[in-house]
Amino acid sequence: MESEKLVAFVALGWLIGAVLLMARSVRRGRELAEVFAARHPERYAAFGRPRPGFLYSVRRNRFGQFLARREFEQLGDPELAARFEDYRKAETRLVLLVLASMVVVALLGLAVRYGG
Repeated sequence: MESEKLVAFVALGWLIGAVLLMARSVRRGRELAEVFAARHPERYAAFGRPRPGFLYSVRRNRFGQFLARREFEQLGDPELAARFEDYRKAETRLVLLVLASMVVVALLGLAVRYGG
């Protein structure tokens, strides 16, 4: 197999894997938002009904702020706050993994294109 085709397959695999990981993350975040809404409906509404998603929306933006500002610590629900903290850390790891792997795939493509 030609090296260009191999790099193309690696890049395609990376793209599919990254999309699947992000979809799983959004689904996990939505489940967590549903638990928040069920346990604390008034607080959920007061925080702007935060909910993750793929497309831009006020609710998605609000979910990002809710995590980044650690507003979940104000809920008075230690178990739910711990779940949000775990989710926040997992999101950070996922973003770093996707970015780092994207750099590796790009460098691999550049090496094949200009290295040989």
